[in-house]
Amino acid sequence: MRGTRGRVVLSLAVVVLVAAAWAPAFIAERYADGPGGAEVGRARLDRGWEFVYHAVRLSREARLGTDGAALETARKVWAGPPAVAQSVRLVYMDGPFEVPVPEGGLAPAPRKRVATPASRLSWVVDGAVFEGRVRRGERQMIGMLDYASGRVTWDITPFPAAEAGAAPGQVPALAYRDP
Repeated sequence: MRGTRGRVVLSLAVVVLVAAAWAPAFIAERYADGPGGAEVGRARLDRGWEFVYHAVRLSREARLGTDGAALETARKVWAGPPAVAQSVRLVYMDGPFEVPVPEGGLAPAPRKRVATPASRLSWVVDGAVFEGRVRRGERQMIGMLDYASGRVTWDITPFPAAEAGAAPGQVPALAYRDP
């Protein structure tokens, strides 16, 4: 009887340890689901623990530490046509990525097709884009905010047509905005 109880306790301890080792990978996979999301995978325990490290490090005094703060900032930055912020999503990233454009959506200017996050955690801002007063396509990525600093790190505006009208060497007015 005593040997059986010891085996049960040992088995439960092993199951708890394995679950604890894999838990960060499952959590990281959830946060990596989005534009530019890191390659995590459930089989990569190291990537899960790497996520925990970055999440703890970046969350200290993060300017946009909650989705409410991020959405408020996004709605100020993208307050109206040509782009209107509708939602934010925290994404665990591992480098530059090509900005996705849904069918019927508005593609960013050629020099803005690749977004580069400032850190491993960024708020991806989804919203509507307008050409004049006409909504273009479905909801799409319109911006990216850095989790720690709160800075705008990518912005869909100005659109390709506006950039084409800029004088040579002139930086478009909305190329970078700090909230």
